[in-house]
Amino acid sequence: MRIAGREILLPTTMVGNYPNPRWYDGHAFAQFPKGEFVHDAISREAFEDAILAIVHDQEAAGLDVIADGRVYGGDSPYAQIIYHYYGRMSGFKPSGANVGLPIFSTMYSPVVIGEVAREHPFHLATLRATRKATTKPVKISYAGIQVLATSATNNYYDDTRELARAIAKAFNEDFRELADNGADIIQLDEFVWPYGMGDWEIEALNTAIDGVDCEFWVHTCWGNYSGTPGYLDEHGERDFGAWVLDRRPAGAATPERASAIFPQVKDARITALNYEVGRTGPEDLKPLVEHGWDRPFVAGVIDVKSTITETSDEVADRIRQVLEYVPAHRLGLSTDCGLVNLPRLIAASKLRALADGAAIVRAELAGAPGTAG
Repeated sequence: MRIAGREILLPTTMVGNYPNPRWYDGHAFAQFPKGEFVHDAISREAFEDAILAIVHDQEAAGLDVIADGRVYGGDSPYAQIIYHYYGRMSGFKPSGANVGLPIFSTMYSPVVIGEVAREHPFHLATLRATRKATTKPVKISYAGIQVLATSATNNYYDDTRELARAIAKAFNEDFRELADNGADIIQLDEFVWPYGMGDWEIEALNTAIDGVDCEFWVHTCWGNYSGTPGYLDEHGERDFGAWVLDRRPAGAATPERASAIFPQVKDARITALNYEVGRTGPEDLKPLVEHGWDRPFVAGVIDVKSTITETSDEVADRIRQVLEYVPAHRLGLSTDCGLVNLPRLIAASKLRALADGAAIVRAELAGAPGTAG
């Protein structure tokens, strides 16, 4: 794959939230900046030190692309994934019913009461701190547009498409600022795509990335809030309404996973697609072949829902299975999803297993006649 202007065979990276250093959470200084600056010098020092620690874990493991790790502060990192953005845009009132999606419905749904526009930078401080901590290519993650549009209660716009378009314009403004400040990769985490896609999600995504000089990846997954895989209601339906509370009925159906995002995702003007393989196995790779996906694919080969660290040989075996569907020159490797539900010690060991497994397969490919990186 081509990363930041150079070819890397089987580049490795991580996805989503990483466990914050234990000292960071729960303290008054653990506040993410609202605007370009952190609240004060003590908060800035703590914020940058937390990112430095997370970058160190990735570099010590041997990853090729360094992710920001989603450092937000506080004791509810998954909740901050969405509220971080609502609080930096106009038009949202921070109160409402439960989010109408299984596994996410313990969170509230902010109400849209006015025009949505960007008021404060979303991730400029994160980019600067991550860039300060490493010389390797940097990837900054955003919550997906469908995530934010469908998790809000829309009392202002005519329909969800119009709300998504407003959010996309706010994202486009932020993306341009990040690209101008040296981001190599911007990743959107569209973790509700498997529940079903309408006719506006790809349009909104393409609006957000239009004219931005940066690589764009989209990550989608099958759920990891509190370590719980995604599921549908007891009838296997997606129209949950606004009052679903977390529960898993006996025999509840699972989303259609990878097949649910095709063929729509082919119209997304993104550089690479990423989703999990480590837990589900190679079955979910079949749609890539069936629908002729010919761009880079980043395979999640580390099971983040298991507290058992894979051996490097186990990871290498998963990579070999993926190579039956995706050629080596278009393949990247990652974790299935964020590692935040694991102890940091285990999370770090899983990153090492990822890098070591990739090294095994790289050596095999280098020795294979006619193999092109």
